[in-house]
Amino acid sequence: MHCLCPPDCHIWVSVMFSSTSQSRLKSARTAAADTSCLNSVKDSHIFMTTGRLKALKEMKPVVVDKGTGYFRCGFAGDPWPFYIVSSTAGKSTQGDWDTSIPLTLTNPIRHGIVVDWNCTEMKIQPEDHAFAWSVPPLCSITDKERYAEMMFKGFHMPALHIAYQSQLSMYSYRKTSALVVESGHGVLHVVPIYEGYVIRSITGRVDYAGLDITHYRMKLLNESGNVFTEHQLNVVQDIKEKCCYTSLDLTQDLSFALQTSLGSEQPGLLQLTLSCLKKCYGNVKKMVENILLCGGSTMMEGFANRFQMELAKMCPSDNLITAALRQRMSSVCIGGSILASLHSFQELRVYRTEYEEHGPSCLFKKCL
Repeated sequence: MHCLCPPDCHIWVSVMFSSTSQSRLKSARTAAADTSCLNSVKDSHIFMTTGRLKALKEMKPVVVDKGTGYFRCGFAGDPWPFYIVSSTAGKSTQGDWDTSIPLTLTNPIRHGIVVDWNCTEMKIQPEDHAFAWSVPPLCSITDKERYAEMMFKGFHMPALHIAYQSQLSMYSYRKTSALVVESGHGVLHVVPIYEGYVIRSITGRVDYAGLDITHYRMKLLNESGNVFTEHQLNVVQDIKEKCCYTSLDLTQDLSFALQTSLGSEQPGLLQLTLSCLKKCYGNVKKMVENILLCGGSTMMEGFANRFQMELAKMCPSDNLITAALRQRMSSVCIGGSILASLHSFQELRVYRTEYEEHGPSCLFKKCL
C-alpha cells in the first residue's frame, strides 16, 4: 500500500491565487457564490514551464468547501472561511434573464453526491490556479475521474488534488486517526480513519441529515396552520437553528409532546457509530476511540452532550472520548486550510502534464 498523504494533512478544495491579487480573489469568491452556470473559458493551452511551476508553488491557496447545503471559501492558513453562502442554484426559465421572473431553484448536490455537474462549475480564471477538490468518503472512482476530467480538460487547470471530506474534518481537530461522525445538510457519515487512511469498507452512511429535519419542521408548521413553501425553506431552517434543541431528558420532554417518527426506517446515529466501532480491531479500534463530531447538524443545542451521554450508556466499559469543536460547522474548510498551508501539500498535486501523459490512473498515486 502506498502512502497517499503526509500524516498531518489532506485538503477539500483549494484554488491557488497570488497573495497580492486581492481584487481577483474577491471576484472569484463573488463568482463562486453566484450559483448560475459557468461561461466557457479560454481554450489556450498552458505549458508547465519551470517559471510557471515556480510561480504556482509560491501562490497562496484559497480553500473552498462546496457541500450539499453551503459553499465556503477562504485563504489557506486562516482559522475560518471568509464566505459562507447557500449551494442552491437559480436557473432562468428557457433562457429568459428577466429579473422579474422567479428563478427555478435547484440543488446540484444531493446527499453529498453531485447530480447536476453544470451547476458545480465555478466562474474563475483557471489558467493560473492549482485546484484541490474534496469528495465524500464513499465517492465512486467514476466521479473522481469525472472531477479530474472537468478540471484538466474543461478548465485547463495546471494542477489538482483530491481528498476525502472526512480526512479534512479530522485535520481540523489536529488528529491523524479518529472516528469521524459527520452530519451535514444532506448526508450522515461515520468514518474510521487510521493514520490518514479512510477505511471505506466499514464506513457507515445514512441519507438523512439536516435538510430532512428542516422538511419535517416545515411539515409540522404547515399542519399547525403556519404555511411555508419550498421557497421559504431557508426561513424554516433559520427557525430550526435558533429554536430547536436536542433533548437531554426524553422522559420529561416527551410528557409534553407526542412521540413522532420522521418516516425513515434507517439506522440511528448511535447504532451506526457502534456498528462501525465493532468492526474495528486491534490498534485501529484503539486509535479511533477518539470520536470527532463534524458538520452543521451537530451544532444543534444539546447534540454533543446527548451523543456522549447515550454512547456512555451503550458502551460503559469503553473509554470513548467525544470531541466537538465550536467551529465544526466548517470543519472541512478548516482542515483544508491547515493542509493547504503546509509546504508538503505541493507534493500532493497531480499536474496536468502528468494527467495528459498517464491518464486518470495518476490521480490515485497522489490523492486517494
